Amino acid sequence: MSIPTPTPRAKRVNEIFDFSAGRGLEVGPLHMPLVPREAAEVSYLDLYDRDRLYESHKINPNVTRDGIPEIDFPMWDGTRMRTLDEAAKEGAPFDWALASHVVEHVPDLVAWLGQVEAVTAPDGALILVVPDRRYTFDAHRPPTTIGQILQAYEAGDTTPSVRAVFDHHRAAVNGDPKKLHRSGPSEAESCVHDLGYARTQLERARQGEYVDCHVWTYTDRSFPEIIAELRRLGLTGWSVETLLPVHENDIEFYVVLRRGLSAELPETPALPDWVEQGIELHEEVARLREVVKDQRRRLKSQREHLAGQRTEIDDLRGSKRWRLATALAAPLDRWRDRRKEE
Repeated sequence: MSIPTPTPRAKRVNEIFDFSAGRGLEVGPLHMPLVPREAAEVSYLDLYDRDRLYESHKINPNVTRDGIPEIDFPMWDGTRMRTLDEAAKEGAPFDWALASHVVEHVPDLVAWLGQVEAVTAPDGALILVVPDRRYTFDAHRPPTTIGQILQAYEAGDTTPSVRAVFDHHRAAVNGDPKKLHRSGPSEAESCVHDLGYARTQLERARQGEYVDCHVWTYTDRSFPEIIAELRRLGLTGWSVETLLPVHENDIEFYVVLRRGLSAELPETPALPDWVEQGIELHEEVARLREVVKDQRRRLKSQREHLAGQRTEIDDLRGSKRWRLATALAAPLDRWRDRRKEE
């Protein structure tokens, strides 16, 4: 069987990791696994088995039953939703795990990282494809804090919190990644959902229902800082090994986490990225104001120059030389007019 043509995302994730090395687990492949079975020794874990996944995504025309691979480890066992490590323990340990657009959805980041750690080898890797909040429908949302992550962990969240559900649905905006890269979040101004819809989702969450959403918002700089801080707190054994930042006009970054990595933890930056972004925006506004001032000065200079020329013309028209030239030109003008009439 031939290997399917890789998508741009699959090509990029292969730039930072060799999936042919060892046994792997792809988490949440749905209908677009990044690592096909023909290319590596890989197993798939998702919420449900193939048939139920298809049934739950029937309204999505992009999801076909043939596109969904056989799910080796469904988290739903017929009676309850198991944790990732419970579902995948029969195949563990894996040399690597891969999750694309998953880590922003998990209700409890600390617990989820621990579950993946439990089913990977001591030197195993976790490869993540993560949307950067600045270039998606999260462009108007505030950044995730360590405090929020700790609160979800202390509460033992197994479903997205009320905070996450409301923020996700109320703050979601339409935005073009190219414009967001060029001009920032002001380019995304129209809300996707109205307040009524957001309140409906909020009530579902209050009743304990699992309302899927972006629980966390990351950037290609904040995410490695979060991982480093969780490690300082003794809450994870993962460290960042490799990071591929967001490409121009793209929406996501790629990161490899490694267990047992002995590299020194990076120092916490003096300013968070969102503060630096605000400073950069302030500096850009100041620069643009100077440009406007310079243009106004040039326009004023041009107006003064034009006013001086008009004064010179008025002075010339009032002079004896102008009156004499006008008197001499009059007969010539009449002669030209007669010639035209003839």
